[in-house]
Amino acid sequence: MHTLGYLVRYLISLFALLILAAIPQVFYYTGNPMLGQQQIAFEPKMIVIVVRGFLEGILSAESFYYISGSSKRFFPSDIVGYFNSSYFYVAGSGLIVILLSFVFGIWLWKASGRYLNGILSFLGMIPDFIFILILQLLVNGIYKSTGIKTVKVASLSTNEPAIFLPILTLVIIPFVYLVRTLNERTHEVITEDYIVTAVAKGLSKIEIYLFHITTNVIPFLKADLHKVTSIMISNLFIVEYLYNTRGITTMLFQLQVKFGYQYNVVVLSLFTLVLLYIAVFLSFKLLIILIERILKHA
Repeated sequence: MHTLGYLVRYLISLFALLILAAIPQVFYYTGNPMLGQQQIAFEPKMIVIVVRGFLEGILSAESFYYISGSSKRFFPSDIVGYFNSSYFYVAGSGLIVILLSFVFGIWLWKASGRYLNGILSFLGMIPDFIFILILQLLVNGIYKSTGIKTVKVASLSTNEPAIFLPILTLVIIPFVYLVRTLNERTHEVITEDYIVTAVAKGLSKIEIYLFHITTNVIPFLKADLHKVTSIMISNLFIVEYLYNTRGITTMLFQLQVKFGYQYNVVVLSLFTLVLLYIAVFLSFKLLIILIERILKHA
């Protein structure tokens, strides 16, 4: 029954995705723009037409081909590189966030609560696109003032990707969220009776933090993995655009701007984002399991 419930939710999500991608096809211009008679028309039945066309195209494999300039390309073969790029940035940033959250959210929770939270709160208030522009201007300012090249402000090509600034941008917001959450949970755990008992038995501070506090805070971290993954995937859109990293959002947005709206590309790109979410979430979960096993056998 539980499996059936998951299956129903996935089917509903897939159906919603197909409809969402078809919405731009519902609106179109009519009339003669030269005579100033152009207006927007609304045709709901286009949703049924484009969705049906896409599903029929899957059987003939036509839905997996898209137009890029004057050429016709096969989506599955092209999307692999874009997927790998997005996965590298999101998963890499997430692993950094999780590891740092252990340090500042659990083991150094008092110091981070006293000194770090104010800085993190301020950074978390800055919109992503402004934060990115500030970082890029700062790097350019350092180069103009000193002639020293520090980090790339954008990817020039797939062979010369910007790495540091995109990862830093993706790290900030989920790091702020996790540190705050784990600080609160750590404070709650420390007041529990079993921690008082551990102190009374003469266990060292390191032993208490590693084997009692951390192991009891980790379940809260697990519960927040979905939220952390969602935050990072949502931030990926603006990060890939402003840093010019060739990820999934390049196919989802930039391709449509250059060569016109292609329903099949949008649907397949959104589906790829779902796969990215699953892959990233499982990677985070695997890291947590690994940390738990290390603590268990330490």
